Amino acid sequence: MVWKLTATALLALSAIGDPAPASRVNYPEVIVSNENTSPSGLMSRQVLQLSLDARWGTWYPDGPRNDGVPMQAFASAEGPLLAPGPLIRVPVGTEVVVRLHNSIPKTVLTMHGMVDRPSGQDRPLDVPFGSTRIVRFRAGSVGTYAYWGATRAHEPITDHLGWDSQLGGAIVVDPRTARALQDRIFVITTWLNVFDSGGARDPWYALDTINGRAWPYTERLSYRQGAEVRWRWINLGAVAHPMHLHGFYFRVDSRGNGSQDHIYSDAADRDVENTELVRSGATFTMTWLADRTGHWLFHCHIPGHTIAHLPVADMIAGRRVITLAQYLNDYVPHANMGNLVLGISVGSAPAQPPQSPVPHHLRLLVEPRPENAPGAPAFRYVIEDGSRQLAEDGYVGPPMILTQGVPVAIDVVNQLAESTSVHWHGMELGDSYYDGVAGFSGTEAHIAPMIAPGETFEVQFTPKRAGTFAYHTHTHDQWQFRGGLAGPLIVMPRGSQFNPQTDHIVMLTTPRLAKDTLTSDLVNGVSAPPPLILHAGVPQRFRLINLTISNALPVVSVESSAKPVQWRPLAIDGADLPMVRKRLQPAVQILTIGQTRDFEFVPDSAGELALIVQTRTNGPVVVRMPMRVI
Repeated sequence: MVWKLTATALLALSAIGDPAPASRVNYPEVIVSNENTSPSGLMSRQVLQLSLDARWGTWYPDGPRNDGVPMQAFASAEGPLLAPGPLIRVPVGTEVVVRLHNSIPKTVLTMHGMVDRPSGQDRPLDVPFGSTRIVRFRAGSVGTYAYWGATRAHEPITDHLGWDSQLGGAIVVDPRTARALQDRIFVITTWLNVFDSGGARDPWYALDTINGRAWPYTERLSYRQGAEVRWRWINLGAVAHPMHLHGFYFRVDSRGNGSQDHIYSDAADRDVENTELVRSGATFTMTWLADRTGHWLFHCHIPGHTIAHLPVADMIAGRRVITLAQYLNDYVPHANMGNLVLGISVGSAPAQPPQSPVPHHLRLLVEPRPENAPGAPAFRYVIEDGSRQLAEDGYVGPPMILTQGVPVAIDVVNQLAESTSVHWHGMELGDSYYDGVAGFSGTEAHIAPMIAPGETFEVQFTPKRAGTFAYHTHTHDQWQFRGGLAGPLIVMPRGSQFNPQTDHIVMLTTPRLAKDTLTSDLVNGVSAPPPLILHAGVPQRFRLINLTISNALPVVSVESSAKPVQWRPLAIDGADLPMVRKRLQPAVQILTIGQTRDFEFVPDSAGELALIVQTRTNGPVVVRMPMRVI
């Protein structure tokens, strides 16, 4: 992608609210992508001395061979400007002394995170242009933390997305006596500089990065087969990101807010999952076992955060150059994957394909609906299982019911007028070739193709565990998700049958475009789902799945007389919870994009209930599913 840094674009900066760069067009100093592998500063007698200078430079999130964008960043001592900022990594008990200097004209730099750890409260420090401040803090608790700077007055972390979006970095406090951990540190940032007609930033035009780069220019990670992988994640951007790992589960070892970090000492408290919601300003650490070879992805599951960004010349100028309808209908269907994506390679030997013949064979047809039209995609999945053909009336795929440990072969038949692919969300595939990321999944010698119109692609895998999963497109996600290309995938234990009378799928998806905006979310493909009939005293299982394109924080609840009932959590992302965590609790759950959660509810008496989907806690109701207990 080519970005043109023009004088016209730079002149427009003065009109859009953020502090403007200096009058010159070019900033010769390069902002270097920081992979967070080398700590900064000088250590002597348990004291770290570090200098940080904030100044303008030119940032290259698409790599040095592409044009850049003016941005504010930190440098340490005689080092280069870095995005994200210099890594502060010290043993516990270290005193950190930071010399802060502000070289950004016409600004006051407000620093956050320069406080003792752990800390219950941030203490922002103002550094006017041309001034230097000395700050001291104690690294008194092991964990993953962060610091960040703002050059716009009274800017909270949830608005950290302007020219100062790269002013921030990681703080890691290690145990003093333990062996050094082999881990990696990743900082997420967001730059958003396009404004709508009302003067508000337009979220459709964000540029999201990992350690200062956007896919396909993010770092490619390689691991030997069998390696234990430990990652630390810090979100210094303004929005939440549900981060999803293809093909594997990971263990969450800690969660924090940048000033405090909660490390789970009890194994039962550590979630095992494949999707983690990372809110603005939050941190988490994860560990996973790279036990299967091939190419895999770790990415945000909001489709708008994983497509290639628009030309940054338009973003610099702050222009909303096309309408939302044009963006979704003209740009999105042709945009490549981009932004918040990491590519992972495990081992070098190709995985072995399943043995033939496969006992369970399905056909998955991908076809247009009759109402499919320009600007309003309408697609559907149809499952052919022997003589049975399964389809849904709403904008969602039919449930695909598989059996744990039984190999399955699925012929994906593309009857659309455009290419597609299918990702088996949450499946621990034995061969990454079937993972559904065209042009990447597989190995260097065996890369999965796009499924072109009229072509068939056979997928083979064996479900390792019973649980709630999903299947969905992984091609032009925003466009094809809106068309209806997402469905539930349920894996039953051997000897068990799926019973829709007591086993209820609740899948959230996003509908077609309506009048230049997206309408409310759908439940099971419709905006007004039919009522459920439940029997008193009979256990009911609710399988919750969120595959919307933008609702990262919906709240799902089951209520009686406007109050939540009690239900029992069973699983996260298809992984069973330990018994100690299967306690009754109020039936209220945030369900982020890409996540599945299972609950058991036993109605105790006849009456009227409702399953409610809200945009947020105490927010407006999006969908209401009535339920009657008899």
